[in-house]
Amino acid sequence: MKLVTFNIRCESAVDGVNRFFFRRGLILDYIEQKQPDVICFQEMKHEMNAWMQEHLFHMGYTLSGGGRGGDWGSEHNPIAFKHGKYELLGLDTTWLSETPFVPGSRFPLQSSCPRIITWAMLKVAAGGRPFHIFNTHLDHQQADARVRGAKRVCEVIKEQTARWDFPFALCGDFNAYPDSEELGIFYDSPLGMTEQTAGVGTTWHDWGRGTSPQIDYIFTRGFERVGEVVKWDQELNGIYLSDHYPLEAELVRTDGGDA
Repeated sequence: MKLVTFNIRCESAVDGVNRFFFRRGLILDYIEQKQPDVICFQEMKHEMNAWMQEHLFHMGYTLSGGGRGGDWGSEHNPIAFKHGKYELLGLDTTWLSETPFVPGSRFPLQSSCPRIITWAMLKVAAGGRPFHIFNTHLDHQQADARVRGAKRVCEVIKEQTARWDFPFALCGDFNAYPDSEELGIFYDSPLGMTEQTAGVGTTWHDWGRGTSPQIDYIFTRGFERVGEVVKWDQELNGIYLSDHYPLEAELVRTDGGDA
């Protein structure tokens, strides 16, 4: 399974030539070229999500997952998968908060942005055992919200894998560096996850201007990586795919199943 985590950067006029309107054709062309099996997007605004859903469908993908707002709108963390290859067995979006089933809810000390985790259970259509995909985007302002959000993410994974004990992958923009308390929650989790993107360096690059440490990650259990992580760092005439570098990892199941 070729898995990608991709903070697509919300549509914003301040980005000039890198507004989503100008990038979207480049994004679709690159997805068509690379042919990932599953893509975990973050920062997909409602209008962007509708546009991508339509165009990805014609490329062979289903894009699923609710928005983080009180009306299930606003930004999404949707999961795209090849509908000719996979069957969708389960799907859910819940909030990273003390009331995870209340749309739009947040932790007390948090930015104005609600945060969510999207879960999908997939299986290869031709047969085999299912697997889980989890996709999230932690708070960009408050470390306390990221810590509590990370713990909630682990709770969701624990709940779903206790119900259906299958391999899983967790993708996302965690807005936290590898040596942070937030990342330590995942590294030290009793879930036994492996960080598959360690050492990739800068992922948020601020349209080619930044060199900050990694903040985008792929964790797995029940998968191992084949080859090196690929950073999607393409640029065309000053236009990038996003202000984050998407990360691609090719994974195989360690239980011998298909993915």
